[in-house]
Amino acid sequence: MTESFGYRSIIVASQYASWFFGQLLRLRYSVSGHFPAGLFESTSQHCLILAPNHRTYLDPWLLMITQSFDRFRMLVPVRILATQDPRGLLKWFMPLIKIMYWLGGVIELPPEDQDDRSLPEKLRGLLVALKHGDVVMIFPEGEIHRKQESPLGKFAPGVVYVHRKLGAPIVPIAVWLSEQRWPRRRYVVWLGTPISIPENLDQDGGAAWLREHALVLYEQARQQGER
Repeated sequence: MTESFGYRSIIVASQYASWFFGQLLRLRYSVSGHFPAGLFESTSQHCLILAPNHRTYLDPWLLMITQSFDRFRMLVPVRILATQDPRGLLKWFMPLIKIMYWLGGVIELPPEDQDDRSLPEKLRGLLVALKHGDVVMIFPEGEIHRKQESPLGKFAPGVVYVHRKLGAPIVPIAVWLSEQRWPRRRYVVWLGTPISIPENLDQDGGAAWLREHALVLYEQARQQGER
């Protein structure tokens, strides 16, 4: 279904407002980012897939404010894939979260109790957004990664499916979050150049390949954060 111009205007206005008000997060987080030369510096860089690892519920806002306003306005609107089946206390706030989703143009995954949760069904909304030239964001881990034995969780094949369906480049993004919580937590974002998954890999192999690429970026982010 084609979105109306009015609704897309609401999404864009909401995302600009989120960038401005999101600056308040700097009171709690020391945010920094590394961007390859030329990345997000022209409006021609649309139809991109942003693929960050997931460290906190605030990732969408923190990733947003890591960018300068000039970079940010080149990307808007960014369509984020998100769950409508949150865990824990968040499920009690789902009516409010649904409103935030609508304002921000979030693309919702099908409910977990829906019969058809195949990749084409789960990612149909992202494909539509990419066809319209939007930038999309998908967290390949599918959840916040909290395990200590590995800095990144397993990457699901959904991002590879979307990439191959439309040929949109993937921008791998690594997020490092400090263990030290006070006075402010360090939040370092390291972005790679847009890449394509090798054609000889299947979807699971492509997801593993992308994860290895993200691990290299994560190590660079960690080194920067620990200086």
